[in-house]
Amino acid sequence: MVDRRANRRPIGESVTSFDLPPPNKTKATISPEVNIDSTIQQPPTSTDKAADIDKYADATPIPFFALFRHGTTQDKLIIFIGMVVQAFVGLSFSGMNLVFGEVLDDLSSPAESILTSTISTIKIMAILAAVFGVAAFIGMSAIPYGAARITNRVRNAYVTAVLAQDMEFFDESKPGEIVAALAEYTMDFEEGLSIKLGEGLQ
Repeated sequence: MVDRRANRRPIGESVTSFDLPPPNKTKATISPEVNIDSTIQQPPTSTDKAADIDKYADATPIPFFALFRHGTTQDKLIIFIGMVVQAFVGLSFSGMNLVFGEVLDDLSSPAESILTSTISTIKIMAILAAVFGVAAFIGMSAIPYGAARITNRVRNAYVTAVLAQDMEFFDESKPGEIVAALAEYTMDFEEGLSIKLGEGLQ
């Protein structure tokens, strides 16, 4: 048998192989407080909204039809079809009110003919809903499609005009200013020619 008592350390003797490192006597530095409010994105204020409006204060207004100057005949035809369809969809809401009034009249008719008249009116409503749904899809697709084609040509014309400038123009411009202006202005142009135009007609 192995006598394990021979390997025992005397009481009070420290184990050097597992000694802890000496404590760090350097003083702890406290980092400056972080302002949490500065890291949170604040909602736009009235001053910011006024600044967004003022950035177009010096812009020269142009006629409405001048927006289609860079569009081809096909682009103008696509947008014209979308405008007509969107106007038709806008009128459809009034038409649905008339049909709904017919349904109410049928419900107040005598019991003998209420079923026949109500079913015929509901069929008319279903047909009109299908027609208006297809028309709304065409209108909401045609105008943005034509506007995107025109915007692409406007973007190409903008880049061509920028590249034709002298070197002094690029020296005076801030880094990224031309690219930011290209993205911002063409986006506003496309939004006004597609979404705003369709909503206004509808």
